[in-house]
Amino acid sequence: MNLNWVMPAEGWAISDTASTSTAADAFGEVESHGIDPIPAADRHGVPRELGFLWAGAFVNYASLFTASLLTTYYGLGVWDGLIATALGTVAAALILGLLSNTGPRSGLPQIVYTRGIFGLRGSYIGGALTLFLAIGWFAVDCVIAAQAGAQLVGGGNRLVTFAFVLVIAAMSVAVAVFGHQTIKVLETYGAIAFAVLVAALFLFLAPQFDWNHRPAASGGDYPGAFVLGFMTCFALVASWYPFASDYSRYLPASTSTRSVTFWPVVGVTLPMLLLGLFGLLLPTIDADLAASQGVLAVISAHTPVWVAAPFFVFVVVGEIWANYLDVYTAGLVSLAMGIKLRRWQAALACGLLGAALATYAVLISDFHLAYEDFLILTYLWAPAWAAVVLLSFFVFEGKPRPALALAAWGAGTMVSLVFVNYGNLFSNLGAAPNFFNADLIGSLRGADLSGLVSAIVAAGVYWGARRLRPS
Repeated sequence: MNLNWVMPAEGWAISDTASTSTAADAFGEVESHGIDPIPAADRHGVPRELGFLWAGAFVNYASLFTASLLTTYYGLGVWDGLIATALGTVAAALILGLLSNTGPRSGLPQIVYTRGIFGLRGSYIGGALTLFLAIGWFAVDCVIAAQAGAQLVGGGNRLVTFAFVLVIAAMSVAVAVFGHQTIKVLETYGAIAFAVLVAALFLFLAPQFDWNHRPAASGGDYPGAFVLGFMTCFALVASWYPFASDYSRYLPASTSTRSVTFWPVVGVTLPMLLLGLFGLLLPTIDADLAASQGVLAVISAHTPVWVAAPFFVFVVVGEIWANYLDVYTAGLVSLAMGIKLRRWQAALACGLLGAALATYAVLISDFHLAYEDFLILTYLWAPAWAAVVLLSFFVFEGKPRPALALAAWGAGTMVSLVFVNYGNLFSNLGAAPNFFNADLIGSLRGADLSGLVSAIVAAGVYWGARRLRPS
């Protein structure tokens, strides 16, 4: 395989001078395409494969853990927590499905596609933020796998967990040199295997669940808790927005828009509902243990080793597979930003930075708070970015206005800062100061509406500006 660097009109790409449909994207082979458009001869697949791929991304412990926050820390009950999970997930997954349509139409990775919307330099902003997401998710996956590994060997000691972080980060980098088709196959079959193990564990624990666990939040505080639960689940899915077309660009250009939108929604929503219910119920077995050590400790304490051990092993393995997505997109974004790294170099850089963040989350911070902060930081900019991209694609395609697009994205993000619950964001740093928007957040009972506001403002500004000045 002969890989040559070529400089197209808008930055570095990687091209294969002798690619074929099989060689370009085959299981177990290093993918030959970089950020160049996927040619028609190399297009393959059907939309339902996106359902399996995204199910693979969400059939993991991260989905279960995210939902567990709603009953462990936010004060929601099981069934209202499930409603908040469902609403947040479906709303965000619909946007992910719509964004996926840019892949078949252009054949380009998501950040490269946005060059036509935000301009080359403007796309670098989204690229840098996407690198943060990829590295952040690498860190999250490493911590989750490390915590499962620590439980497997008999406890949640931080030093043991840290040692697992280093080993898992190294393993993730070692296997992350493969490409799109390898990711698709492993995510699909990995999701099936994990689902079987989760089902077995769920059935074993079912008699211990408090199925009628009611919300602890009440009165005026309840709407804020519900919105926080909605936001957390929305943000989990929204953190994948800049990855969307990276995994749909091999589909033929004629692929149905409806199907490309539908299957990611199915692939994301079903795992989040099923694993979400499990995550909501787990803390009801032992609320104090869940709050102090997490739901993995609940599983370890309330199930025999022969049931828990296979689950923990697969959490470790599954999170390593999940890191494929993080490192793959990090490599594509590096190329899109003109950083001339080979795939293994991008994997190594992502691994080192991700391991550093994971170390912070394990040794310095409370992981659940660090995880919430990561999701909220995503929530600030990704919905506004997605709103501008979708309007450009479905409404204003072919009429690029980079200055307006950047202004709308920036306006949405800036206004959203007024609605951030900073006390919650910085709660892991001790006593928080009285932030400038404390009265507003107090009137909202702690609800963080920043992501929703950012999307609405960005869409309104961009739509209005394009209608008032169409050319």
